[in-house]
Amino acid sequence: MWTLLISVGCGALVGGTLRAVGLVHSFAGALLPGFLIALVSAIFLFRRVSLLIGPVVEKAQGHLQGGRRELALSSLRDGLRLGRWHPLLEGQLRTQIGALLYDQGDLDDAIVELSRASKTPWESRAFLACAYFKKRDEAGMTKALEEGVKAGEKDDLFWSLYAWCLNAVGKKDEALKVLKRGLDKLPNNQRLLNHVESIGEGKKLKVAQYYGDKWARFSLDGSVATGGMKIPKAMRGYAQRPGFRNKPQRKR
Repeated sequence: MWTLLISVGCGALVGGTLRAVGLVHSFAGALLPGFLIALVSAIFLFRRVSLLIGPVVEKAQGHLQGGRRELALSSLRDGLRLGRWHPLLEGQLRTQIGALLYDQGDLDDAIVELSRASKTPWESRAFLACAYFKKRDEAGMTKALEEGVKAGEKDDLFWSLYAWCLNAVGKKDEALKVLKRGLDKLPNNQRLLNHVESIGEGKKLKVAQYYGDKWARFSLDGSVATGGMKIPKAMRGYAQRPGFRNKPQRKR
């Protein structure tokens, strides 16, 4: 945000100065040089912010690869100080922070971060919805998924996840309506058609086998890509039983 304000301010200052000293004879004539200065200033400042945030993100990625999630979170939070300089940066960082917190099973803090995150990509709203799902907040879950429709309408995984969540809490009819909405955007999508058939027959949705790790990262049904590691209790989600409102899985 500061980047835009400073850029506009620089443009206005240059344009106003040119008009004041008589180098241009009208405010209309001052618009072009003012605009060019504002554009150059914006490019310079955006590039400057990118150079500053790059090492922060790389550091966080290094910590993640090394299994140091708390340090990764700390690095990403440190990057939030740069959010005021770029209108989109804070929302993107909060998406990553929220996803990490969700992955750790810290649902309350994940909801706080994801609620303030960007609505794009759709995974931002999906993680928020999954957190509400695990908190048994169906209203919050549905609201979050509806917020993700615009960004995710061309991705069948989004519609699959939306339908899975509704079906898992016993809303079979609503799940079918969601799948039909998905088919309106993705006609003849075989995965969505298979989901419609499965729900109609009272079967589980075969989401994990279709999407693999892309689905596993939401950790809703235990299909988490853990490399053989034990799945934490908070990450197991619900066992889906078509036609019935589900309960949390029992302790193993």
